[in-house]
Amino acid sequence: MRERSILRWNRNVIGGKIPQGISVGIKCLIAVWAISGDSLSLILSGYKMDVPIFKYLFTMLEALDGWGIENVFMAMGIGAVFYCVRDRQKNPWISCLSAFFAVCTVVGISYEKTDSWDCIFLFNLQFVLALFVAWGYYFLYKNCILFVGYVFEMKSEWLRRKPKNKLEICLFQKHTFVGPLIVIFVLGLPWLIAFFPGTLQWDAHAQLWMNLGAVEKTGHFPVAMTELMGGCIRLGRLLFQSDSIGLFFYTILQFILQALTFSYGCYVIRKMNAPVLFSWLALLIWAVYPFFPIWGYTMVKDTMHYIFVLLLVITLQDVLYQCDEHMKWWQIVLFMASVLGITLTRNDGRYIVLITMLVAIFAYRKYWKLFLIGICVCFLAAFAVEGIYMPMNHIAAGPTGEMLSIPLQQTARYLRDHCDEVTEEEAEVLQEGFTVELGSVGNLYNPIISDPVKANFVTHPSTEYLKKYFKVWFQQFLKHPDTYVQAFINHVYGYFYPDRKGYGEYLAIFYIGNSEHWSDGYLDIKYAVDDNNIRKMLEHSLYLMENIPGLSMFLSAGFHTYLLLGEVVYLWASRKKKEVLIMTPACMVLLICMASPVNAYLRYVMPIIVTLPVNAAWCYVVGHSEETMKNKY
Repeated sequence: MRERSILRWNRNVIGGKIPQGISVGIKCLIAVWAISGDSLSLILSGYKMDVPIFKYLFTMLEALDGWGIENVFMAMGIGAVFYCVRDRQKNPWISCLSAFFAVCTVVGISYEKTDSWDCIFLFNLQFVLALFVAWGYYFLYKNCILFVGYVFEMKSEWLRRKPKNKLEICLFQKHTFVGPLIVIFVLGLPWLIAFFPGTLQWDAHAQLWMNLGAVEKTGHFPVAMTELMGGCIRLGRLLFQSDSIGLFFYTILQFILQALTFSYGCYVIRKMNAPVLFSWLALLIWAVYPFFPIWGYTMVKDTMHYIFVLLLVITLQDVLYQCDEHMKWWQIVLFMASVLGITLTRNDGRYIVLITMLVAIFAYRKYWKLFLIGICVCFLAAFAVEGIYMPMNHIAAGPTGEMLSIPLQQTARYLRDHCDEVTEEEAEVLQEGFTVELGSVGNLYNPIISDPVKANFVTHPSTEYLKKYFKVWFQQFLKHPDTYVQAFINHVYGYFYPDRKGYGEYLAIFYIGNSEHWSDGYLDIKYAVDDNNIRKMLEHSLYLMENIPGLSMFLSAGFHTYLLLGEVVYLWASRKKKEVLIMTPACMVLLICMASPVNAYLRYVMPIIVTLPVNAAWCYVVGHSEETMKNKY
């Protein structure tokens, strides 16, 4: 027996086939090297470039950090994972997805360290090191994805569709809407009491100032939200002579709307007969995890926005899964409310609605009238605000620079790195667009946030000037396209790199403005509970989650992008291409994030985070159905 094993091993080696155990071990070592220590760093010392090729390898390996007892345990865990899925490697979809994730990770590491791609392309040896690290991440991503599938195959009871105990029967069978709603409110009570009357985010504070006349009212923020926020404050003053009560009118309305939407999501998950696991996932994310309870109790336009995005996704799932000949009246009402809400709560919401409806018209022709009406509602709402209400009330449009984050960042980086190559004609055109000396624009450049540059761009440039600016912009792009590409990557990489912490590390808003009592001559708001200990305890519960391995990734913008792309690829690989429509709102949010002023801003990603439970349930239910849907499109 032993001799046969030795002969088989010899045949594999002589034939060029590496034994499986050795292959797993090599992959494990490369993966551990890739993720341990400072694996991808600039090689600023070592052998010269004219030495024999094998010395390149030694120089590269010296740059990797495999020292430490933690790496031993890491290797044991990774080795166990790799060994379990050693026979599941032939999956081209997972291979391609893992390769993309690996490239994004390596690029993210480089930009986080150097604000450039120097850790990849500085010179040949650096590129070899980057490839080696990317190779390790590729093995890691691929085998971890395969391992998740392996675990669920081994533990098939985790994906049971019928509730088992009394609690599950009560929540997910008898009271599929009211049950989750009660849980959400009960778990939200500590937040409602401790943070009464709610928290106030600084953008919302600026909107209140606009409404109350402290500053000029513009379309920089969605006007409908500005009027709603200010109207609640005025109502509080009228009925109770209290700004705090006015804030509570807004935050409690928002919290109730969020709770109802979450409960509707739990109802639809059960209606689709998804595994009970997804119902628990929804409740844990929406009610238990201390992220949405505080955001739901915060005056900020983004909360209302993600609520309506979630409502749109849930309503689409409810309608398209059943595919009834006649939609129920309340489904139509919820659908139109979501379209209207998305359009009015953020200025870029109209793009989410428009693209989603266009995709839906082509994918689900049966409901083309409904989707066409949705487009009309979106356009009418935008026109009513911008074409009628704003001119009637002499409200100016927002700064043009808000839509130009990417090109302005590219121009600023160009001026920083190549100011000596700017011609007189180019300088004259660019100077006309900035309110500061052109020489200082490069110094204002911050690769993570475009606000410093945008703030010094003219508020309302003419169409003629924009044509001249983009002509210069294109000329400079032709001179140094690498500078433009790097400016773009530097501005967006955090949305594709899980280890990038959110900008400013603002997980949530726990104060009124920047204090517990805000009084500025226009607003007078304070917490009703003087003891700050309970608020601090609840606040630190969220920051504790940020430091727990695994759970911390829930607060990573890049991680949620990976989950979203994984869901899209899963549906596509399962030949459920039309069902990818449900992912369209989240994908549009990702594109908007890439064009936003801030890199890796968790507040902008909240619509993607909040739709995770229902999107995951949809992928599983649709991906495991024999027919594409009940409806024959």
